[in-house]
Amino acid sequence: MPTVVALVILALGAAGCSNAAGSQYVGEDVPTTAAPKPTAGSKKPTTKPAATDCTKSTRRLPALTAADGVRLEAATDVSRTTLLLKNTGNLAVIVVPDAKWNTRVLPAPFASPTDNASKTAQTAVSNSGILSPQVKLPGNVPSSQALIVPPGWAVCGLTDDASEVAGLRYLRDKTASAEYFVLKALADQAVAVKTPAPQTLYAGLLRCGKATKLLLKERVDLQDIEFYAELLRTGSPCQLAFETMLPSQTAAQRAMAKALSRLERVPHLQENTPLLEAQAST
Repeated sequence: MPTVVALVILALGAAGCSNAAGSQYVGEDVPTTAAPKPTAGSKKPTTKPAATDCTKSTRRLPALTAADGVRLEAATDVSRTTLLLKNTGNLAVIVVPDAKWNTRVLPAPFASPTDNASKTAQTAVSNSGILSPQVKLPGNVPSSQALIVPPGWAVCGLTDDASEVAGLRYLRDKTASAEYFVLKALADQAVAVKTPAPQTLYAGLLRCGKATKLLLKERVDLQDIEFYAELLRTGSPCQLAFETMLPSQTAAQRAMAKALSRLERVPHLQENTPLLEAQAST
């Protein structure tokens, strides 16, 4: 199977609010027309070719809800060689190929958020080390074959063989959820006060993302709100990075307080799950 495209931007609001992008694909029941019955003397229908993307994945499948905090709306196309998953739950997941490696994993930007804060936050999450080459996912899946999908974002699974039904696997990931909640809250505040230069915003969020991952590993004793308060305390790497994005220390302190208030209301972080299955079949 070809190497999966590198991680790209996939993100949504830190409070778990869902973006409406792509709802026409997996958020609504899309009527389908039954294939005509062959008549006497007619040729047998030919097999449809494998799809090249998920933009025609409008055949809705049962939602995936096997893990608390996770809900993935699913859809496929007429060939069932695609599997579009949109995260409408409130915690982040990591998506990898099926166990037989018949399905490639690709981003689905047409069904994902497009605002600058969301995209920059997700880029920072993806590059913070969660999926570094040294990290081994369940099932011995290499990190290069995985995509982080926070709430509101979508991912596309494709097969290259028309005879294969598309399939993916996913797991709920605690670090990805924590990082995205924090970085999206900070990015929204930074953009609301004064839109920083793209590279400045990204550099600050990346620094904070790495600090979030490290603190989550070191301070397993902290409850969620205690964790966020410690992460954003005065003098912390996140707080110092945030100051570089805003015009003054006063503005940074005010915006940081608003971000912390927002983090008090985000969903409760939960531990990682084993890999779970998703198939483009009813």
